Amino acid sequence: MKTLFGTMPDGREVYAYTIESGDLSATVLSYGATLQKLLHKGTDIVCGYDSLDTYRTTGGYHGAIVGRYANRIGGGKITLDGVDYPIARNNGEAHLHGGNVGFDKYLWEIEEGTCDKCGAPKLVCTMTSPDGDEGYPGNLRVQVTYAIVDGALLIDYKATTDKPTYVNLTNHAYFNLHGIENGDNRDHMLTIHCDEVTDVDAKTLLPTGKRLDVTGTAFDFRTEKALGRDHENTGLGIVGYDNNFVLNGKVKETLAGNALTVAAVCRTAEREMTILTTMPCMQIYSAIGADGPAFKGVQRRQNMSVAFETQYEPDSPSHGEARLNPGQTYHHITAYKLK
Repeated sequence: MKTLFGTMPDGREVYAYTIESGDLSATVLSYGATLQKLLHKGTDIVCGYDSLDTYRTTGGYHGAIVGRYANRIGGGKITLDGVDYPIARNNGEAHLHGGNVGFDKYLWEIEEGTCDKCGAPKLVCTMTSPDGDEGYPGNLRVQVTYAIVDGALLIDYKATTDKPTYVNLTNHAYFNLHGIENGDNRDHMLTIHCDEVTDVDAKTLLPTGKRLDVTGTAFDFRTEKALGRDHENTGLGIVGYDNNFVLNGKVKETLAGNALTVAAVCRTAEREMTILTTMPCMQIYSAIGADGPAFKGVQRRQNMSVAFETQYEPDSPSHGEARLNPGQTYHHITAYKLK
């Protein structure tokens, strides 16, 4: 189903597309390929806005596809084959989520359809990031497919380039499994299959080059515990998490024929969500503040929601990692399975 969601200042129209199957319904906007709603058994568990203007004027990347590079890159440049390409420092000393105008601010083309093998409903979102976009080399052609299959919202990411570049795409949805009307994330019970986290500088949140053993720390979720139990002890100067968890890959699950790593399981009394991915890491961000406009008429507040951003490790381009070359296809899958 396609409906008009709003109009850009230059007159371009933004549409909302809704697919549904079984207990799930997902609404995606052509602005930012944004997951605006995710209903499970009729309850919306994703924080999103009711108006295009709010998305345009408010930070936070709520539900959007972020890129070219999700998370932070240090040094104000990327280097490929000995050539430096300047990129914006738009988050203190760091480059964050693709720069000043990332993929979250693009208008994407969206086509409705069904999956060839299983007939599941899907939305195919496409866009092209031109050579030099936010400093990145190469014309990057991106396809992100949302599908509802086997009780999960599956997100399939693909990209190709005509010059060497760096790519790291993710979705930045904020979840509350109670439903956003009753939102408080602190009692969400969480298991993360992770033995190490990326050590970061508390001021810049850029990696130090080390990884920390989670044993005995606020980051040890190998045994299930409440998200809010230790969230004052992350060392970041915030009450909450903004940390990269390096997945250990010990637990696997097959979904729609795809072999995926079980990154985490999050549950409340109402429902359980399993995060599955082919990516090596997952950033957890729970430090959403109380300032800002309401989500779909629900007052925004501290500890309201949590983001599970599957991705490469932060600042990987500084080490030459997460590179995409011509002739290669960037391809990753993440799924949010609910029951």
